[in-house]
Amino acid sequence: MIDTAGTIVSAAELLYERGATDVWAMATHGVLSGPAIDRLKNSAITRVVLTNTLPLPPEKQIDKIEVLSIGAIIADALSAVFDDTSVSEIFGGENQA
Repeated sequence: MIDTAGTIVSAAELLYERGATDVWAMATHGVLSGPAIDRLKNSAITRVVLTNTLPLPPEKQIDKIEVLSIGAIIADALSAVFDDTSVSEIFGGENQA
């Protein structure tokens, strides 16, 4: 979750200080409250990838943000649970430790 973006921006700065050449941030929930958009816009983060678990209002849509739809995977998971089949198969077994 990215709420005010303070932690993620600080983490990105630390990564660059330690030699990173490109930093992407990813989160399931883009709350993006308060100063988040300005912080992300002015940060060294190259790309922010969020899922569409929360709506992203037009005023918060900046070039750095990409929103991925997870509707199909949620629907598949619900179907698998309802049909009493394997949810792991949705991920090709890649979710197994």
